[in-house]
Amino acid sequence: MAEREEEEEEEEEGILDLTGSQLDSLTEVEFAPDLREIDLTANRLTSLDPRFATLSNLKKLSLRQNLLSDLSLLPLSHLSGLQVDHLVSLLLP
Repeated sequence: MAEREEEEEEEEEGILDLTGSQLDSLTEVEFAPDLREIDLTANRLTSLDPRFATLSNLKKLSLRQNLLSDLSLLPLSHLSGLQVDHLVSLLLP
């Protein structure tokens, strides 16, 4: 229970840390609209949730140690100022 409270506090501050949660999908995860940082390091994600495109305050997205391809990140291409930790060849405007 303390872990969930900590997660909620971080989310309130604009940070959501789901590192090592073994997620293969984000369908069960709720995103606060004011999120600034999301850490999804060490999960099993193969594609991005389309809701990322609606998070206009998002500045940092950590996707290291997942199963993503460069093509799966195309939905993020319109988010200017977004720092994505993970890929070598991500084209952002």
